[in-house]
Amino acid sequence: MNSWFNLLTESCDKNDLSKYVTIYHIKSCSYDESFIGKSISLDDIISIINKDSINIQNDLLEIFVVIKEDNICDLIVIYNPFELFENSYVYKVIPNINEELKNQFITNSEQIK
Repeated sequence: MNSWFNLLTESCDKNDLSKYVTIYHIKSCSYDESFIGKSISLDDIISIINKDSINIQNDLLEIFVVIKEDNICDLIVIYNPFELFENSYVYKVIPNINEELKNQFITNSEQIK
């Protein structure tokens, strides 16, 4: 089984995850410390996706596009800590992203389910 899918199953509620028929891993991004205590927006997520640098010795955000049977797409952001004794968790879910944004995200991404 794909490691990205394992991360999702460990971090997400199983009932929520079962609603999605297709899942894409978009990107791993370095966690920006400026997000601490801030409610990040879709624009914030887009800006970190567009950054090319990543430091794998820091906490990461794993970004997924998930598609339901009715073709409604959500964006799920998983906080993936560098520290082995910390657990990953759903950091942010942005429901109902538009088709244009979905297509932009899934281009050159890996389908994991």
